[in-house]
Amino acid sequence: MATLEGVQKAHAHIKTVLAPTPILTSSTIDGMVGCKVLFKSEHLQKTGSFKARGAVHNMRIVTERGTKGVITHSSGNHGQAVAWAARAAGVGCTVVVPDGAPEAKLAAIEGYGARIVRCENTPAARNSTCESLSKSEGLDSIHPCYTIDTIEGQGSLAMELMEQLPSVPPLFIAVGGGGLASGIALVLPDTPLYLVEPEGKNLRQQLDASEAIEQCSLPTIADGIRTRLIGEENLKVLRTHKHIHVVTVTETEIRSAMVLLWKRLKQHIEPTAAVPLAGLIKMSAQSPLPFNQAVVILCGGNVDASFTP
Repeated sequence: MATLEGVQKAHAHIKTVLAPTPILTSSTIDGMVGCKVLFKSEHLQKTGSFKARGAVHNMRIVTERGTKGVITHSSGNHGQAVAWAARAAGVGCTVVVPDGAPEAKLAAIEGYGARIVRCENTPAARNSTCESLSKSEGLDSIHPCYTIDTIEGQGSLAMELMEQLPSVPPLFIAVGGGGLASGIALVLPDTPLYLVEPEGKNLRQQLDASEAIEQCSLPTIADGIRTRLIGEENLKVLRTHKHIHVVTVTETEIRSAMVLLWKRLKQHIEPTAAVPLAGLIKMSAQSPLPFNQAVVILCGGNVDASFTP
């Protein structure tokens, strides 16, 4: 199981490679939701997303033990991060990408020197293609979210927040496979975490293990969180956290939050990064918020220039 000690060790290395991302604010958005909102700007991170954290940590591990090359599967952000980290380490990289992945993200992956292998847009096809190439070519596989190393690497974001703020208020996090959410949960066990999901994910049922949920790719504009299932290692962590809340948002709510961020924060974030704000806005419209300050994680900024919300 991933541990706080593991996150601390990962962060000690990651912060020597990656600069801290800034915290932005908007008085207009504060007034809309009724609390001070701190936007943790991971879209300004290397490669345009928080995924660089896990990539840096994983790359250190595989290079220290010796590697012939690495492989991963990704709809974009994780693939870019691993490709960038691999190039910096002088390691070959292959990224398996599903049909329909944003062209801007694919161009960036290739720009970092990685080989792209396309597959059907299903979780099964992504996994099987990645596993087959890993075995046949002797490549080290770096999973986007389900492994202990990735969880501990992503948790460095929470360590960084603790260095930037006197105290960390409730966090709003977009949830795909759960790598970022579980990493943060390890570092902030007493902080309320609002996990925001697109429709159809059924995150509460997964956390409660109340019913079997089938894996699939969700038909959401938020391409970074289309995977439906949370990983087992991620669930182990999240189920031990005592202050987990789930907020479900619609496609219309995601689009509206994205436009708001573009217009008011002046930040060209991707759809997935708008998901946490959509959750906060939805909560504030239903009843007064139980806090006067919140962190919203803007997880990525990789979006096609021609994209219109």
